[in-house]
Amino acid sequence: MSSGSSVEKGESLKDTVLTLSAHRPDAIVIRTPWAGSAELVAGWTDAAIVNAGDGKHEHPTQALLDVYTLRQRLGDINGAKIWIVGDVLHSRVARSNILAFQKMGALVTVCGPPTLIPRGIEAMGCDIRYSLTDLPDADVIYALRMQHERMDQAWIPSLREYASVYQINGRRLLPRQVLMHPGPVNRGVELSGEVVDSPQAAILAQVQAGVVVRMAVLYEVLAGARAPQPAPEPQLA
Repeated sequence: MSSGSSVEKGESLKDTVLTLSAHRPDAIVIRTPWAGSAELVAGWTDAAIVNAGDGKHEHPTQALLDVYTLRQRLGDINGAKIWIVGDVLHSRVARSNILAFQKMGALVTVCGPPTLIPRGIEAMGCDIRYSLTDLPDADVIYALRMQHERMDQAWIPSLREYASVYQINGRRLLPRQVLMHPGPVNRGVELSGEVVDSPQAAILAQVQAGVVVRMAVLYEVLAGARAPQPAPEPQLA
């Protein structure tokens, strides 16, 4: 929301939202670098708020399209073992997916270098691994992008070393496993080119699902905004 907007010119987020609200929109889609912004904005406007990503916090529509993609590929994901591998610390996708996958009955494991696993994330109900030793047990491998633009500290020694230990490649991906990634992919870093183009990869299916799922989200919030409100119950004297 900030790029190219009045926020970028110095206006506060609240004043920007109030200005938008003066146009009486039914819905506002907000994507910001600030965690919690979507919830905050919801208190400043009567419009429905769609969170398109708030900092390192969450990315709900990505989680919805990922669940949709997996159900299209596997059917019921209750009991499925899903590994989320990579830069969990900076990933809003990881947080939303942990919640969504578990809601559908899946067993979630996060894996990555200790510096890229958030402290206390096990409180969300997921398991933690620091190596890919048990990766063959997974039914689904969800690789996360190494987010160079968010790394202002030396979280890993080098991308080459990261790739040697955590890259999902043809040696580590089994024929029965489903491979996912939120995109854009850094080929040769978190994924090798061969697995990106493999039959196991559901990455393009995720992109396709994003269109229909986000259309459905907008339909739901807009239909809800325009739905007639029930008449208030008469008050007895």
